[in-house]
Amino acid sequence: MDGRKRNRGSYETGPNGRQAQHRHSRQDNNRPAGSHLIAKHYNERPEVGVEKRKESKIIRLRSFNNWVKSVMIQRYVRQRDTVLDMGCGKGGDLNKMAKARIGHLIGADVAHVSLEQMQERYQGLRHKTFTAEFHALDCFVDHLTPRLLSDRPIDVVSMQFSLHYAFESETKVRCMLDNISSRLRRGGHFIGTTPDAYWIAKRLKTHRVTRFGNSVYSIDFGDDFDYRFRKFGCKYMFHLEDAVDCPEFLVHWPTFTQLASEYGLKLQFKQNFHELFASASQEKDFNYLLRRIGVIGGDAPEMSADEWEAARVYVAFAFVKE
Repeated sequence: MDGRKRNRGSYETGPNGRQAQHRHSRQDNNRPAGSHLIAKHYNERPEVGVEKRKESKIIRLRSFNNWVKSVMIQRYVRQRDTVLDMGCGKGGDLNKMAKARIGHLIGADVAHVSLEQMQERYQGLRHKTFTAEFHALDCFVDHLTPRLLSDRPIDVVSMQFSLHYAFESETKVRCMLDNISSRLRRGGHFIGTTPDAYWIAKRLKTHRVTRFGNSVYSIDFGDDFDYRFRKFGCKYMFHLEDAVDCPEFLVHWPTFTQLASEYGLKLQFKQNFHELFASASQEKDFNYLLRRIGVIGGDAPEMSADEWEAARVYVAFAFVKE
């Protein structure tokens, strides 16, 4: 192959930089309206660079979220694993995967611009010890398996901060679960992070409000919200400082775990970010990482109370394929 992307579809890159064009291409015209909106938001988000990100008002929160993802990846990903990063975005977890010494990475995202930036980041890795393939598609609508470039089983599926978009409908959730389970080996794991619907609903009902937040984040269900927390399509607007404003959907956990079981996935672990911090920070390696990436200690100010509250919005989870 000559390495040129003849259309925005799927391609594979190895440590030597060569790309293998896949036969399937992305078909935007068939994408549902909600997916178009999400893709548009993320495609239009500018790449600000590392130095600019350091100036962010929520730099400590961003570092903390990265620490949580590192904890989950280090706990569940093993050397030489094949990992599917579903909703991979611009490749924020590439270095984490490299540190885990994975064997092969499959990146899939609805936003083709973000995916191209991820591919560029992959090419820029100092130590490319794993191969990678990239697929521009909606994992909640399109079937991924026919597009994969090899028949190797997947050891871990990682979905960071994107699961909630699937809960627009049961159809999307089922498509997502099929994509996760179809190639995930028995004993393999599906890990991720997502907003905690139970905590959000409790805040709304306790205070009888339709919106809440602080100086760095806000959650808004709209003035006409009737406090009926539907299993699917329970939409709200989420704003996080320096991030994309997009409609999101509550993840109804009893429904999600029941549907996941139909695809051979059993919930193994679930903690909100505060709980995860309390437990994982007691482990030597994870405590060291907290300090190394600047979440605690050092000359920079500590995470603000508003950032710490924003961190409570999220949960981390792990399912195992039975």
